[in-house]
Order: sequence, then C-alpha cells, then structure tokens
Amino acid sequence: MTALQMVRSRRWVLGALALLGLEAHCRAVRSDAFVNSGSLEGVTIYLSQLALALCPGLAVAGGGFALYKRRECRPKPMWYITAAIFVMLALCLPLVLPEAPKAQAPAEPRHSGELTLQRGQIVLVSDPRGGREKEGWQQALWTSMAEALQKGEEQVVMVFTRPACPWCEKLHPVLEGAIKRRQEAMGSVPEDAPPLLKAPLRVFVFDASEFSPIMRRFGVEGFPTLFFFGPPGSRPTTVPGYLGDEDFDKVLMAAASAEVEPPPEERRKRRGLFR
Repeated sequence: MTALQMVRSRRWVLGALALLGLEAHCRAVRSDAFVNSGSLEGVTIYLSQLALALCPGLAVAGGGFALYKRRECRPKPMWYITAAIFVMLALCLPLVLPEAPKAQAPAEPRHSGELTLQRGQIVLVSDPRGGREKEGWQQALWTSMAEALQKGEEQVVMVFTRPACPWCEKLHPVLEGAIKRRQEAMGSVPEDAPPLLKAPLRVFVFDASEFSPIMRRFGVEGFPTLFFFGPPGSRPTTVPGYLGDEDFDKVLMAAASAEVEPPPEERRKRRGLFR
C-alpha cells in the first residue's frame, strides 16, 4: 500500500468515525420534543436536548481529528488501535448514555368543571385549586360545589352530560348565556326579588365518563340532566333533557323562589296531626 493510499484510508476511517459519532448521538434526540413545538418551552427543550446529544459525538470527532493530525508521531500499530477504540466508543456511547427525556404529551381536555366568566369569556375550570389539573381534581371540584350549596349565597346548577351527546353540546351555549345574563342583571334586580337572583350563578358540569359514581348516586339515566338548587333546605328542581334560554331562566327563577322544607322532625309531627 502506497503512502497516498494509507493517507486516504486514514482519512476515510476518521471521516467514518466522525459521522458515526454524530449520527449515533443525533438519534438520541427525541423527535417528540416537538409535541409542544408551538410554544417557546417546547422549542427550548428541543434545542437543549439537541445540544446535549451532539456534545459526545463532537468530542469523539474532535479526538479523532487530533489523532489524525498526530498520526506521524505515533507508531502505526498504536495509531490503528487508538482509532479502533474511538470507533468502538462512538458505537457504544448510545447504549450507555441515558435516554433523552420524553416531552410530555398534552393532557386530554377535561369535560367536567365549573363554567366561570373570565374577562368576558366563559371558561371551563376543572380544578378549582388553580393551574393545571392535579391529582384529586375531581374531589376538589365536587367539594367546591358542596361548599357553595352549604353557604347558600350563590345559586347553583348541576349539569350531567356525556361524551358525543348532541343535546349536551347544544346546551352549553344556553349555560354560558345564563351566566352572562345573571352577571349583567345583578345590579338591576328588584329589591323584593329572591336573594339568590341577586347573586352570581354557578354552573357545575359533570361528565359521565369522569363522574360515573356521582351519576349513579343521583339516578341519572338520560343526558343532559339538570339540577337547579334554591335556598339551603329547599328541594332541588330536576329537569331531564334540553332547555332553551327562556325555559332555563324560568326554572332558575322558580328554584330561587322555592320554599325551604321544614326539618324531618317537624315534617313527622305534621303528618301525625292528620292520622
């Protein structure tokens, strides 16, 4: 083998070495970092993973280049052994380095929550504790509604829906419109009107796929099913099926004006008088 052929073969080995190092570590970069590529956070994560994955390959390629520059200063067998070690390093590094962390896929949207008015827009808030839904969000949502009912300072409507329900989807604009109308009318309600009509309207939506035990507890069989709550101690008004804007407001007013039922002991005494 001539001196020129030996030089070319060394360059080929070193070029393959550099390519192997770069290619092996580029494969470590997870393409799913672009799941959230629409956000600055997703792009930052991807670029940081790319830089970390390329560093080992670049180090191997740099070492190979330095070895090539000093090829005349080393005995030939030692040069070939060192080059072989670098090639093995390039091939084995992907096996020993930790895998790049996977980007978190966006969570599936929740179908349950409280419809709240924020800056003129209706937003479904699944976790009343704020931020993204955390573990225990269902219990927190149910507790939030129970506390509102116990205080009796705001009128509460509980709605049961299910996925792929056309009448449930048609009902959502009605719920949103009722919340906005109540907010706008709070300052102009007559003084002799029921107190709940002067308070905000709170609407809680419970999807059957996320609150099936609650649905069974209330004996819900059709969707949508609405429960209109009045003053504490009054019997809620149950309406199965869809309601338009006008009918919805009528049931709201009737529920807010409902009479408070007497305690169980007093009801038993009343029944005893007519026996």
